[in-house]
Amino acid sequence: MVKHTEEATSAWVVETSKKVNAAKGSDYVELDQGLMTVDQIDAVFNCLPLELITIDKEDRYVYCNNEIPKKKLLSPRWPERLGQTLTEVHKSSSMPHVQAIMDYAKTGKTYRLIRPSDEVYMVASFKDMRDKNGNYAGVTEWIVDLLPIINRYLEQTGQKLVPDETKTTADVSSGASKQS
Repeated sequence: MVKHTEEATSAWVVETSKKVNAAKGSDYVELDQGLMTVDQIDAVFNCLPLELITIDKEDRYVYCNNEIPKKKLLSPRWPERLGQTLTEVHKSSSMPHVQAIMDYAKTGKTYRLIRPSDEVYMVASFKDMRDKNGNYAGVTEWIVDLLPIINRYLEQTGQKLVPDETKTTADVSSGASKQS
């Protein structure tokens, strides 16, 4: 796990936490299916072997977990960027694509971006969040490298991946796949 430091946290997090008197540390939070402390919730999110990013209903970047080192992130977003909007986080040239992903995710379907290579098979998934009344609450993005899982499966079963002789080339440049 990457060590979290207050210096790396955006001023927005610090200021907003004080303003709303945010729960922290050993404070309990009542959840739909349980009761946990903030420290326990942080531990759960930070032990997941994936990147977890949350965008709120105002398209503001409000959360990222600390499990993956910066240099290995598929889509680096730093704690110091928390509180910024998507237009502040992303380059203007990428905003049409970012907005298309957000618009699709807001429909309730999961949008997936896949980046395969010899070293990683990264899958980024974007899904809308809804409150108990069904109102839009934001989008969660999770990014996972499936290659270690695939390799472990192949190792355990003695199977191999082999080229599909019926295909001439793999299409890895046409864009993201959309799945519901």
